[in-house]
Amino acid sequence: MKVNVQLVQVNNSYGNQYFLPYSVGLLQAYCNQFDDVRDTFSFSKFIYKQEIDLEKQARSFKDLGILAQSCYIWNWQFNLTFAKLVKKYNPETLIILGGPQIPDDSSGFFEKYPFVDILCHGEGEIVFHDILKKYMGDKKYGDIEGASYNNALENKTEYTPRRDRAIDLENIPSPYLEGSFSDLMKEDVVWQASWETNRGCPYRCTFCAWGAEYYNKIRKFSFEDRLVNEIKWFSENKLDLVFGCDANFGVFHRDLDIAKRLVEAKSKYGYPKKFRVCNAKNSNERVFQISKIFDDADMAKGTSLSVQSMDADTLDIIKRKNIGLDKFKDLMGKFNDSAMSTYTEVILGLPGESYDTFISGFDTLLHSGQHSQIHVYNCTVLDNTEMADPEYIKEHEIETVETPIFRAHTDKKANYEVQELEKIIVKTKAMTTADWKKGFQYSKVIQTFHTMGLLQYVAISLVNKYGCNYSDFYSNLIDYAYENPKTLLGVEISNNNESIKKIFSGVDYGQILPSYNLDILWPSEEASFLRILENIDRFYYEVYEFINHFLSKFNFLEDPQFLEDLLSLQKAVIVHYNDDGKNVSVELNYNIASNVLDTINGLPTELVKYSNSKVITVKKHWAGSGSKEDFARNVVWYGRKGGKFINDIL
Repeated sequence: MKVNVQLVQVNNSYGNQYFLPYSVGLLQAYCNQFDDVRDTFSFSKFIYKQEIDLEKQARSFKDLGILAQSCYIWNWQFNLTFAKLVKKYNPETLIILGGPQIPDDSSGFFEKYPFVDILCHGEGEIVFHDILKKYMGDKKYGDIEGASYNNALENKTEYTPRRDRAIDLENIPSPYLEGSFSDLMKEDVVWQASWETNRGCPYRCTFCAWGAEYYNKIRKFSFEDRLVNEIKWFSENKLDLVFGCDANFGVFHRDLDIAKRLVEAKSKYGYPKKFRVCNAKNSNERVFQISKIFDDADMAKGTSLSVQSMDADTLDIIKRKNIGLDKFKDLMGKFNDSAMSTYTEVILGLPGESYDTFISGFDTLLHSGQHSQIHVYNCTVLDNTEMADPEYIKEHEIETVETPIFRAHTDKKANYEVQELEKIIVKTKAMTTADWKKGFQYSKVIQTFHTMGLLQYVAISLVNKYGCNYSDFYSNLIDYAYENPKTLLGVEISNNNESIKKIFSGVDYGQILPSYNLDILWPSEEASFLRILENIDRFYYEVYEFINHFLSKFNFLEDPQFLEDLLSLQKAVIVHYNDDGKNVSVELNYNIASNVLDTINGLPTELVKYSNSKVITVKKHWAGSGSKEDFARNVVWYGRKGGKFINDIL
């Protein structure tokens, strides 16, 4: 009788959309190429759903030989809870944990989690195979390189450091091509795929698991023998989304060819429909070319031009080297000229970053032409990163709070038995907790009112007309909201403060929008945008009052006609769920429309008054279907990175 092996990998799910369990699929594919493994072990169907009754599942196992789980921050508590239950009802089961969440230093781990038998460190395929061989043999797991073993019989822990990474990735079969997911493909599930074209990262960012020296060398999978066939598999199995797991897609010239093959597959088969990827950190001309290929094929979801911080001292501390500002501006101009969406990632709470440098970073980004999307993430301390090192924490006076991981757009009714947690940095030597809270509020304001479009035209035009900074405008907007709490601005700023309170109280801070008929958790900036749409006339009336307040405070000359034109245009370019798809005309006395578009495209122009008014046309993208649910899903949820919430000016 064969030994039963249960592999587990749960990822975030969105309704009925799930990622295929790629990591454990690799383990199965690698081990099944050996005759003795196939003769001795039987792999059960993967467990990939988090929404299961854990105790019922644990009790259902009969004669389970091995439980192996792939662990990362988003499933860590789930895996620990499940492993404990499996050991309770199946004491003889060998419990194995692997993945990025496994601590390199396992001292004290087995004392805290005695139900775990083995930890795998680093790349898992070869280590897991060695475990299976030992299971068939002398069961001396302490001899395995790259594993820690809880030797209960001898009351000791046996540990070996990470073994060398796989020299030749061609020795690791593809789980897609080897049929590892054949049973899963029969299920009534919308499958998505994780995909590697290479492994490793040359950068040393202190906050990232890829930054470890262990991953410094990049190794590539074969293009013709593997990747081309995997693309065909994605197409034939009609996968809507393929997510590229490479740390720096676009770093190799061949990535252009990979992009072309994906587009060819979509053209021929209709699938995959979308391809998401982490673009090369120091974005270059090749990244632009690749992005253009995907954009032309309607496969892109926006191109990442990540910076994390715009402060030189902070970048030095986190060992991050960004592209030069001039190069960034050049790339932004090229993307904007081509009407291609981009997004820039910024991290709040990085060591070395002060409140002032954090705010000034947004000014730099906006003046550089990044008006598409700025995504701000809380700095999270991840295991096995340099930032998690006690000496690093001490040096930079890092303090954290443990809070539930925010799962954007996940079902609020999902039956998650355990809550996943993350450690967010809320204080450093350079930034007090009070300043962190101010930074959180400011970042939400930028994302809500600028990159979600609600005040983007307003802010650009006022900056151009009066020569102020974006931070002047948005900082005063926050102050005004505090002074006028009953305005819509005041309500949304208050909602952001409630999110901060929830973070520090260890409570999930996702927001619910019952009126949009989607029982999912919304990021606060998206929630604010959708709520404001329900009172959009009132909102822009209140904005008019704020602008007059702002101009008066800075002794800027008020111009009622200019403000009227500006707000008329601003409102017209915002996509609304009641739009009928018909273009609208806006009469302007100033060249506001061309001035904003030129600014976004990096072309300096002067804001002037026409001798005679001109009529411009706004092309409406949304033809109301009568469903606010469809609007929220397609325009905001699916369409955010593509900027679908802003209409075009013809």
